[in-house]
Amino acid sequence: MPRSFSGISRVSRLAVFAVVVLTATTACSAQESASTTPDDGYPGAASPPPERPVNGLAKGLALPIEGYLISYPERIAWQRAQQNLWKGCMERFGFKEFDPPPPGIVPDPSFNDANMMRRYGISDAEEASQYGYHLPGGNVEPPVWEPAPGAEVAVFAGSGTELKSGAYQGEKVPEGGCRGEAQRKLGELRYTLAGKVEFASLDESKKDPAVRRAVAAWSSCMKEQGYVTEHPYKAPDLVTSLGSPAPSPEEISLATTDIDCKKKTDLIGIWYAAEKRIQIRRIEENQLALDEERKKNEAVLKTAASVNG
Repeated sequence: MPRSFSGISRVSRLAVFAVVVLTATTACSAQESASTTPDDGYPGAASPPPERPVNGLAKGLALPIEGYLISYPERIAWQRAQQNLWKGCMERFGFKEFDPPPPGIVPDPSFNDANMMRRYGISDAEEASQYGYHLPGGNVEPPVWEPAPGAEVAVFAGSGTELKSGAYQGEKVPEGGCRGEAQRKLGELRYTLAGKVEFASLDESKKDPAVRRAVAAWSSCMKEQGYVTEHPYKAPDLVTSLGSPAPSPEEISLATTDIDCKKKTDLIGIWYAAEKRIQIRRIEENQLALDEERKKNEAVLKTAASVNG
C-alpha cells in the first residue's frame, strides 16, 4: 500500500472538509485536517503546515497537481463559512448556544493530500531522530461533537418529532434543516479528478525503471545496515513501537538509517522527478476538466470568503 502520514500505509483520503455530521447519530467530529493561521482571530486555531517542506530531503518540493488540490487554508475557510451559516440559521430558531468546536483544534500534518514530507516515506533526518516514524506532536484525536438531542438536532438536521409539519415553533425549517440550508448556500469543495491524478501518478511512478532501481539501491543500503526490507513503505513494519505514544530506540535507529539510505541513493530526488513527469502528462491529458473542477472550487471559496466577511 502507498503512503500515510505515519509512513506505514495509505489512510483514508482527506476528503471530509468539515465538522462532519454522521447520518445515523448526528455525531460530529472536528475535522482533523483543518486549521487556520494563528493571527486570524479564530479561537482554537493551530498553526498551519508549510505549503512546501522546509526541511529534509523533500525540502522545497511541490508537484504540479498541487495547484488543483484543496489546500489547508482553503479547507479552513470553507469550514469556517459552513459553521457561520449553521450558527446564523440556528439563531433564527432561538438556539443561541449552538456552538460546534472551531476547526483547526487538531493540527494538520500536511498542507494538502500530496503530503510531500512523507510522500516517498519519511524524509526529515532531524525529525526522525526525535520521533522515528511517529508524527511530531503525536496522533491527537479530534474532539467529538453533536447537536443537543431534541429540538436542537431536529432543527439542525431537519427531522424529528419536535418539528410539526416541517416547522419549529411555527417557523418553517429549511429542507434538510440548517445543515441543508448551509450546504445549498455554500456548496462543497471537491477535487475528484485532481485526487485521481494525484493518486494515479504516485502508483504509476512506483513502476518507473529509475524509481525501481533507486528503491533497490535503498533496500541494499538498508540491508548493509542490518535491516531487510524491500521498500520504504514497508520499513516501519520492522519495529513494534508504532502504536506506542513515543518511538522506541529501535524505531529511531531504523528511521534515521532509512533517511540516510535515501540520501545516499537520492531516492527521493529520483522518485520526485519521475512522478513530476507523469503528472505533467496526466494534467495535459485532463487539462480542461481539471480547470473546470478548480473553477468550481474557486467559486465556492469566493462564497466562503463573503460569508466569513
